[in-house]
Amino acid sequence: DFRGYGSAVPLPAGFRGPDSVLVLGGDPHDPNTYRLSGGAWTTEEPRAFGRTQDDTLILPDGTLLTVNGALSTRDYGHGPFNPQADLSYRQIELRDARGHWKLGPSQRLPRGYHSNALVLPDGRMMVTGDELQQIANDPDIKDAMDGSIELYEPAYLHRGGARPALDRVPGGELGYGAGFEVGSSTAAAVTRAVLLAPTTVTHAVNTSQRHLELPITGVRGSVIGLRTPPGAADAPPGYYMLFLLDARGVPSTAKWVKLGGRR
Repeated sequence: DFRGYGSAVPLPAGFRGPDSVLVLGGDPHDPNTYRLSGGAWTTEEPRAFGRTQDDTLILPDGTLLTVNGALSTRDYGHGPFNPQADLSYRQIELRDARGHWKLGPSQRLPRGYHSNALVLPDGRMMVTGDELQQIANDPDIKDAMDGSIELYEPAYLHRGGARPALDRVPGGELGYGAGFEVGSSTAAAVTRAVLLAPTTVTHAVNTSQRHLELPITGVRGSVIGLRTPPGAADAPPGYYMLFLLDARGVPSTAKWVKLGGRR
């Protein structure tokens, strides 16, 4: 079926990078999500309702977050406000590690066409952008463009206690399949290390999302040994946010590392 302004997300799959893609959104009448893996399609658990022009992000803990959306595509400002763009399109949706979706809180404004979302190094989400024509019947919306920013704090930032600390990372370029060390004053509590690619999103599609788990090769005092992915097919060259996570799924504030050196 035709899907207009929908999302496609490479699903986290461990050390070797994604091995499947989740396709969702782009059809206001179809809340289902579809998974492409090994050349075959399967229908996954649906979201609460269909929406277009939404943005779906991979979070540091490997779960997914959908923000923004509208009933349908815009008519470049020439149509009436969409009478069905109700509060539901402002609600975020969250997908856990088992693939189950649930509704979250509502955003302050509806955000559809030309909206954006990205993961910040501190673990929060920044949501912005929109052309508000034809996505709401809110009489208070007069300006067609909205330049406001909203910040969303996932539940993992409200679990109490101290967050893991990432104090030091290597300053140079990291080769593939290579061991390296990072410094952490909470090294004993760290159970996972994750690379998350920076966001490059337009028209509801994030073209650079990637989530990779790094093997922890050892812990010695405040030093954690890690290993980079095997090759560029697993993690294309470039900059990544490195997060450390504890057993509760709480991430550290990320630091930037660069992959790309030859093995």
